[in-house]
Amino acid sequence: MRRAARGREKSGMNSHDRRLLSLMELGRTGSRPDYRREALAWLDRELGFDGVVWGEGRQHADGVVHIHSAELRGRSERILVDYGAVAHLDPVARRFARQPRSLQNVVVDRDLVGGDTAPVGECLRAHDVSQLMLCGVRSSDAGGLRWLTLYREDRGRPFTPGQTRQAAFAIPFVLLAEPDAPPEPAPQVTELLTTREHEVACAYAEGADYKTIARQLAVSPATVRTHLQSSFRKLEVHNKIALRARLLG
Repeated sequence: MRRAARGREKSGMNSHDRRLLSLMELGRTGSRPDYRREALAWLDRELGFDGVVWGEGRQHADGVVHIHSAELRGRSERILVDYGAVAHLDPVARRFARQPRSLQNVVVDRDLVGGDTAPVGECLRAHDVSQLMLCGVRSSDAGGLRWLTLYREDRGRPFTPGQTRQAAFAIPFVLLAEPDAPPEPAPQVTELLTTREHEVACAYAEGADYKTIARQLAVSPATVRTHLQSSFRKLEVHNKIALRARLLG
């Protein structure tokens, strides 16, 4: 009997390890939607949850995390809007900003009641969240973050210590193995500037001075200066030559 068990150990990996390798391969060769679907199905089998937020964002110099994108399942997008209004009161968010990879296992009725945290608990309960686990990783670009928040509605079924230990490994693994998003096309100048900013920038790039532009557009020279300053900032240029090159594409 022992020989048979040792033979099985030598013959190959267990199903858990095979699943991890499969996810790694999918992360290397597959698409993001396929990877997320498979990864969340695996996490659900391992941990069990009825809602999830797969988020990406950036931590700014003031320490605040700004969400760039969030994929939700099992909850409406309204939860992000409502939570955004009380996020500054949430100690969970503050701990995440300091140490995103430290998994947090939160029981709403235990950890978010009374005092300043009460509005956070009320918000989560309004969206049928009684338990949650949150964990993230820092992405390759400076300040970039990825995270997963898993929700449970059932108050009588908290995440167990074993599931918490498993999640502390599994969630960072899933986030780190995720394929990079395809690069987004650079925004066009007309998408970055208002109509009036574009008119002013084009006239200035073609050689007109502030007074001439002001007269042509029936505005004050100060208004022309304000539009140009805004255009330079949005287009990330610092002189007329660079502005002309940016406008011409």
